[in-house]
Amino acid sequence: MTRQKRLLIAIAIAALAVLLAALLLLRKKPVGFEPELLNREIDKGGGIAEFIKVKLFFLSETSQYLRPVFREIEVPEIREELYRKFISLLLAGDSGHITPVPGGVQLRSLHYLGARQMLLLDFNEPLAAAFPGGTSAELEFIYFMVDNICYNFREIKKVKFLIGGNESKTLAGHIDLEKPFFPDFAWLKDE
Repeated sequence: MTRQKRLLIAIAIAALAVLLAALLLLRKKPVGFEPELLNREIDKGGGIAEFIKVKLFFLSETSQYLRPVFREIEVPEIREELYRKFISLLLAGDSGHITPVPGGVQLRSLHYLGARQMLLLDFNEPLAAAFPGGTSAELEFIYFMVDNICYNFREIKKVKFLIGGNESKTLAGHIDLEKPFFPDFAWLKDE
């Protein structure tokens, strides 16, 4: 066998190994969580109230990953209201876990842009004013929000942040907020 043929075979084997490794990595990523319909109840007005189970992820002292916690949400008639209730649960936090959101931060509004599969989140000004700063803190907040939302709602593929109704260059001086964020499920610990 000539030297060129051996080189071509070695390159082909290396390319195949890289392809297999990439496929294995993609297979391990969470593909999303389908909120489970828990029950239907007849409310006081005679209508039917539906409840779903959602999976929220929070930081913990003992892990670098966001850890799962399950909650129930009543399903409103308007889909955007379901997103709002979900984000309220995220902002409220969970005892025993860390919520990477500064105190006093509230969601002003949100809008789902179906054609772009994007959720716009508009937070009040304390988000930028009270943010502790640092690249890690900014990334923790961003992916806390983005990963939780995109994991639970498959129709949302990206999230854009606004502060006080306006686009902001950065959160606290490090991460560019002018473009939307796609999920990075490597932050999640699916247990």
